[in-house]
Amino acid sequence: MFLKKGFMRSAILPIISILLVACVHVAISQESAGTWLDDATGLLWADKDNGSDLGWSQAADYCENLNLGGYDDWRLPAIKELKTLYDRSLKQQYKIKGPIKLEAAGMWSGSTNNSGDAWSFNFFNGGTSLSPIRGGCGGSGRALCVRGSSE
Repeated sequence: MFLKKGFMRSAILPIISILLVACVHVAISQESAGTWLDDATGLLWADKDNGSDLGWSQAADYCENLNLGGYDDWRLPAIKELKTLYDRSLKQQYKIKGPIKLEAAGMWSGSTNNSGDAWSFNFFNGGTSLSPIRGGCGGSGRALCVRGSSE
């Protein structure tokens, strides 16, 4: 009986160690890749915004041309996807979940209305707004890129 218990412990400990090392390696790789996986939605997010204000078309181009974490299929998120990141209870200036770093509150979405206006989301107060994007009359905001299923 003692030999069986001792054998089980000696066989299980290396397996547990291997699994722990693999999990830590995945977490470190993901963090160093500049991305964050939202387990609640399954979406993979860039861990920071683009760093400067852009018009909507430039923000969309930025995400479409982004190569980050070994992926090149980034896009502007839908307005509903941006809303999933907002957490009013957070004590930080921009109330965004996860390790995402924002330098401004307003993020463009890939969502538009029937008139061709683009939705943006404000991580300071949780508000949404529409901006015209035709004819160069649109506002400015930041790009926070995402990959994964869309709405």
